[in-house]
Amino acid sequence: MASRPTRSSRFGFTLFVTAVAIGGVLIPSTASAQARIWEDRGPIGQLDLYWGNASPERVPNGPFTFVREDGAATNPKAIVRDARGVVWGVKWDEEVQSEVAATRLAWAMGLEVEETYYVDSGQILFPGSRPTFNRIGSFVDAAGRFKSPARFERRDPDVVVKGRWEFARNPLSRDNGYAVLVLMNVVMANWDAKDDNNKIVSITDATGTRDTYLIGDYGACFGKMGGEFSHSKYRLKDFAKNPPVVTGVSGETVHLGFKGKNAEFHESVPLEGARLFASRASQLSHKQVDDAFRAAIANTADREGFARMVYDRFQQVVTSVR
Repeated sequence: MASRPTRSSRFGFTLFVTAVAIGGVLIPSTASAQARIWEDRGPIGQLDLYWGNASPERVPNGPFTFVREDGAATNPKAIVRDARGVVWGVKWDEEVQSEVAATRLAWAMGLEVEETYYVDSGQILFPGSRPTFNRIGSFVDAAGRFKSPARFERRDPDVVVKGRWEFARNPLSRDNGYAVLVLMNVVMANWDAKDDNNKIVSITDATGTRDTYLIGDYGACFGKMGGEFSHSKYRLKDFAKNPPVVTGVSGETVHLGFKGKNAEFHESVPLEGARLFASRASQLSHKQVDDAFRAAIANTADREGFARMVYDRFQQVVTSVR
């Protein structure tokens, strides 16, 4: 992956799946006093969106040792350990670039995201004999070399995934940060807003331990929103066909143009929450949006096209809620 000499100041956290509540699901009716869904990162114009909450010092370091295939994932995924002993979740196929760009944009707007990197090539070493794969066999050759780029997601044993949350039962839904989360799904056309992609993460740092509510998979962004058979991912010409972010404002409600899973929870947000979003989006530069797609190693046409359209979608909110 390309590197740059600068990085943003951030608390970069990553995920390591541990024991969760009964049935693997934790959906509390109330949030702890320390729980949050949004964080003020200071002046947004000073943030480095090429790295986001990642950094050049923490990039994946190959070769990678195979741990296991993630058979439960929708896209082909594997768990590997790098040369420094860091554990990574690796994803191939069509969601690689969208997830790298989306996590940087969501992080800049104050949402917590998983630490992701675009890795264009690498090699996986297999202790003993090479296993029989269910899904990743098409993406690594006989010697374990990548046939296509991958998204690496850092996993940290000190960060605990407690379960998932549902859009219908989020105890922080009255927080203005919740409106930021919903608006980011609409801006980035994240049509796959299913509850299974939502995570409750317990984070311990110098300030103590708190629960954070986040979206754990942004791979379906930047395509066409739609139903089961009428959507796409990371496709510039399709992204341009989406409805406007804001379809109208009535009283204290901002109505949104969204098609996808959990659509009823993306129909509108409170005006106050939309104004928090707009206060951040108004400070975001076109270059910063472009940097997010450069981090995803988008080709020139895609980078310029996505950066222009995503920036414009941010500005739709800004102008609608003045």
